[in-house]
Order: sequence, then structure tokens, then C-alpha cells
Amino acid sequence: MNSFFSIKPVLKFGILSGLLLVLNEVIINTLTQTNPYIGERNSVFSLIGLIIPVVMVVIALNYLKKHATFTSFGQIIKPGLIIGLLTALVYIAYSLLFIYSIEPNTLAEFEQMNRERSIASGQFKNEEDLNNAIQLSRNAFLPGTILFSIAINLFIGFLSAVITAIFVRNK
Repeated sequence: MNSFFSIKPVLKFGILSGLLLVLNEVIINTLTQTNPYIGERNSVFSLIGLIIPVVMVVIALNYLKKHATFTSFGQIIKPGLIIGLLTALVYIAYSLLFIYSIEPNTLAEFEQMNRERSIASGQFKNEEDLNNAIQLSRNAFLPGTILFSIAINLFIGFLSAVITAIFVRNK
């Protein structure tokens, strides 16, 4: 490897991280028999879903360290961000597949759950305001899921890369 930044290992680690995240989601869905996009998450698999990208960034940077030299801090951070972005893109592709093909009633379930919570809270006085709030939350569900996935995975990739870079550069 001539330079630190070689796209092939970063692509492999990013896609692998995304696939492991998808596998984690499939396991959650299979074991709990619930829709992972609806309701509360409080299992060990949710924690694993946060740990997967961290571990993959650390492994990738250690792999890259063995095969190249570091010339700047930015060269250490860039693979972490790319792995985070690739993880998010693979996860988003799975999310769209899940929402529209595997469990096509996800949006209807989400709407019903919001309706029940809104009625229970008693904050809406008439049906029109309730329907408008439900429609607004339904319209924001998918973009919110996508943006949150990108933001959290970029943040995890960045933070993992920074922490790993501190240790890698000092050795």
C-alpha cells in the first residue's frame, strides 16, 4: 500500500460494519418478534448496535496502521468518517427494504402508536389537530430515521477515529 488512504480496505470495513449492524437488527427482529422501528428498545442488542461501528473503526485503523505510515491526523480521521458513512448507507438501505418490503405496515403501525400516545396525553382538543400532528410525525419518520442514522454513525466513526488516532500516533 503506497499511501495511507487506500479505498479498498476502508470500503470493506465500512460495508462489513453496515452488514453487521443489519445482522444485529435481524437478530433483534427475530428474537423479539417485534418491529425494531416501532416501540422501545432496551436489549443488549441495542448496545451491540452502537459498539459494532466503534470496533470496526478501531480494527480498520489498526489494519491501516500496519500497512501504511501516518503523516497527519486527518489521514487517521478520514477512514473513520468514511466507515461511519458506509455503515449508515448500508443500514439505511436495509431500513428502506424493511419498511417497504419486509414489514410494509411499519408506517401504519407507527401512525397508530403515535395516535394512541397522543390521545393518552390529552394534549389535542380536536380531531383535526390530532390528525395534523400524526401526519406530520409520519412525514418526518423516514427522513428522521435516515438523518439520525447518518449523524450517529458519522459521530461514532469520528469519535472512534480520534480516540484511536491518539493511541496510534503515540506509539
